[in-house]
Amino acid sequence: MFEEHYSLAKKNIEKEDYEQAKESLLKCLNLKPSFEILHLLGVVYINLKEYEKSIDIFKNLLKKKFFNDSIHLNLGIAFKKKKEYLKAKEQFELSIKLNPSNYLSFFNLGNIFVESKRKEEAKKKFKRCLKIKKNYVPALVNLSVIYLNQKEFKKSYNLLIRCIELGDESSVVLENLSKIYLLTKNFKQAEIYIKKLIKKSPKLLSKIIPLALGYTYLGKSKEYKDICKFYNSKLKLLKAPYSFSFNKSNKILKLGFVGQDFRNHPIGFFLKDMLPELSKKIDINVFSTTDHQDETSEFIEKYSNWIRCHKLNDDFLAELIYQKKIDILVDTSGMTRTNKLNIFKLKPVKTQISWAGWLASTHMKEIDYIVGDHFATPSIDDKNFSEKVYRVGDIWCTYSRSVFDDLRLKKNQNNNEDVNFGCFQRPEKINQKILKVWSKILLRTKRSNIYFVNNSIGPYEKKIITDFLKKNKISLSRVFFISPQNREIYLNSFNLVDINLDTFPYNGGTTSFESTFMNIPTLTMKNNSFMFRCGESINKNLNMDNWIANDEEDYIDKGVFFCNKKELNVVKKKLKHQNSNCVLFDSKKFSNEFLEMILKIA
Repeated sequence: MFEEHYSLAKKNIEKEDYEQAKESLLKCLNLKPSFEILHLLGVVYINLKEYEKSIDIFKNLLKKKFFNDSIHLNLGIAFKKKKEYLKAKEQFELSIKLNPSNYLSFFNLGNIFVESKRKEEAKKKFKRCLKIKKNYVPALVNLSVIYLNQKEFKKSYNLLIRCIELGDESSVVLENLSKIYLLTKNFKQAEIYIKKLIKKSPKLLSKIIPLALGYTYLGKSKEYKDICKFYNSKLKLLKAPYSFSFNKSNKILKLGFVGQDFRNHPIGFFLKDMLPELSKKIDINVFSTTDHQDETSEFIEKYSNWIRCHKLNDDFLAELIYQKKIDILVDTSGMTRTNKLNIFKLKPVKTQISWAGWLASTHMKEIDYIVGDHFATPSIDDKNFSEKVYRVGDIWCTYSRSVFDDLRLKKNQNNNEDVNFGCFQRPEKINQKILKVWSKILLRTKRSNIYFVNNSIGPYEKKIITDFLKKNKISLSRVFFISPQNREIYLNSFNLVDINLDTFPYNGGTTSFESTFMNIPTLTMKNNSFMFRCGESINKNLNMDNWIANDEEDYIDKGVFFCNKKELNVVKKKLKHQNSNCVLFDSKKFSNEFLEMILKIA
């Protein structure tokens, strides 16, 4: 009888049916208690998340003088599962003392150091584990993750490839390989691994989004379009379509916004001064897909029906939107990581539009319109949109003046003799072509410096930038990095520079608005790419066509030409004068144009 129960317990453990294994082991205990049965039962309790029972068993075994490295190992695992890391660490160390060849104790000790953010010590333990068992895949993976986070891509890559050679193509291996290729901007290779990852785990579809973004940074329209189509094809569809037969007569038009950026974020800053105007004429509904709220969220909530949706799945949210009989639904995210495009794929609203958060096509046929303007989305670009481009007045959005009201901003001129160039963009937008162009400007303007202002620029990004500039004969004494810790410090950083250098092919958006508000001109370039001509649109609306370069050589020539302190001060004064009635910040005018559009397409 004992042998039968014991055999059954072992089979169930192999099948990971721990409930059945527990029953069989308890029967074994009644028939013939032993160290092995108790030890196995303790392990089963860990897998059943009954950690206290597991701890009691292992402690009792130790009291009975069973000083076994495996007991300490498993007791440590139970403590680790309970997040009692100090107790867990003690047990793993005792296990190693009893058996210095117990690779699992080194592995788990490494994980304890990861949890306590002691990465260097974690690396040592994983390496020790691999010295004992060189092909232990979990240690290879965990060590590769540390190297990846430390931007040691080659070391991380070699370990992950080793995992694949050992037959492990798990989701974590594929995802981390794709991350390496994304971070090193080898998007074609990243695409291979991301598609393998999604095939293995369809729920990880969102992992394709950074790739779409990567192609926009390079202006690769075909590749971007293909990724959008792949993404859209994987989004789920309803079995039955919604019906829009309800009576719309004699009712206030209902406008819905969907996203998670209705806060201290560009979307929040675009909307803040619009909603008080729009809410006078139409019913505003904001479907917030995050629980994060701040002062901007609270302001927006005053002028809208604020619906918290972060706990709703896509089906329920789509149904909620439909039941509220929204006339027009606005997507504010596009192909960004936090998008809710699946909602728009379900099409709970007859008319759906894209605005503000993504000035490129999602290539989703269920979205009817995208809001643009004549400069940012010229008619020549229509072929790059599946949506109908609706061009509102002068500009596709406006920046709310009120978001600056509570900030202590000092719009002082840079009175140093040197001319300071500034880049306020995320490092993803900065490529070697851009750095080459900026290097040439700096070489031709000896009394000039460059400031990189963004808290996303870490040690790795700094090294990439400085190594490139140094290689191109730019003294690093002319290169400065600033990581502003809050918005006030960030905006006041514009006072350090005289010219804001726009990136290409992916232009800045909000940074150019902010630069204008701080009276700093932006040097941009005509964009023949499908993605983001925001710089051109902003400068056109400022009547600063001469600050729009035609190509790279013209960009360099203009950068050199404008490197004149006297002339720059004239331009700054002009911007200061324009700011009082500038269309870029005229939310009332834009609100009327936006409303006109809404009423027309409803």
